[in-house]
Amino acid sequence: MSGNRNEPKEMSFAVKVLLTGLFGGLLWGSIWYGAYFFNFTDVGPSLFWMAWSMGDWEDQMIGQWAAVGIFTLLSIVVAFFYRYVFARIKGMWMGFFFGVILWILVFFVANPLFVDLEPLLEMEGITIVTTLCLFIMYGLFIGYSISYEYELLQFERKYGSN
Repeated sequence: MSGNRNEPKEMSFAVKVLLTGLFGGLLWGSIWYGAYFFNFTDVGPSLFWMAWSMGDWEDQMIGQWAAVGIFTLLSIVVAFFYRYVFARIKGMWMGFFFGVILWILVFFVANPLFVDLEPLLEMEGITIVTTLCLFIMYGLFIGYSISYEYELLQFERKYGSN
């Protein structure tokens, strides 16, 4: 029966992208902090504070969690970027490469901006591998989630929701 007032309303695609970015940033930022806390990487989410010298608090727990918050907000922007640039690409591989591209942008291209960050080739291997894997998983989460929702939306537009 169509038009029933008790039917749940479908979230818009933009809201789904926003939530994907929000939860992706919170989830993978928290996992990044966990990897830093357990010494799988020498670089935690507080990497974002390294562009400015702001004192010792940035490397402590409060600085790390504040950076996870910044990462979460930036992740919403990243999710909308992915939505408008790459959402039409089917499958998981674009999300994989998106994560690699983000890692290269942060750890190689933007490296000179981060005052206390070692050059990429001088970092420990475990830091490189851990952060690369985290960014790949983050890219997969954002990319595959958004591409899947985009494909579902296209299917519903083409064939109807019933």
